[in-house]
Amino acid sequence: MSQLVAYYDEKPVELKGHVEIQQVPISAASGARSVEGAIRTSLVYIQVPSEAGPFVVPFGEYDDWSLRDRYNEAIRIMNTLGASAITCETYGEVIVRRGVRAKVARRGGELTQQRIENSGFDFHHNGAGSAPRDPRPLRWPDEPGFAAAVSSVLENGATEVVINIRSNRTHAVDGALGIELKKIGFDLGGMKERAGATSLHIRATFPQVRKGWK
Repeated sequence: MSQLVAYYDEKPVELKGHVEIQQVPISAASGARSVEGAIRTSLVYIQVPSEAGPFVVPFGEYDDWSLRDRYNEAIRIMNTLGASAITCETYGEVIVRRGVRAKVARRGGELTQQRIENSGFDFHHNGAGSAPRDPRPLRWPDEPGFAAAVSSVLENGATEVVINIRSNRTHAVDGALGIELKKIGFDLGGMKERAGATSLHIRATFPQVRKGWK
């Protein structure tokens, strides 16, 4: 579970043993940074590792922020590895139901992926490519496919790499944890427009290693 933190003016909220959250006085937030600017009291944040110092994201915005941050990191990795072409397509999950009973009883549905057109994540790049460089350290070292992509290109000379990034809905304001936090009296944020993406399909191609490239 990600580290939850909330700031308070005079006294912390009584948790009653329901959730585990770090509560600190707002005076201690002077060195912290937030994606929305000023740190607010009573708002639950997710602490994010950052070389530049404490960085927090509002609970209700974390899932969308995480998807975009992993997307940016994937593009950075591919470019640093010298990709000559990069394409990103966005897909969303839809349920296809067949028959009248399936529509009424919500049975017989089939979960499938459908391309989302004109997504803010759509990306296409073509170029000559460049000598591969090591993009490590990785911002998301545990993200499936990131470390493998680096090894495939640097160690095995791969000429094509595919990474699929799924959106996580672990911090939804209407999820079990979100509902529990709201019951206690916390604000979760997350009122901004959501990306609506379920997964990002990123494909990169790399030129064959040329003599003289080290």
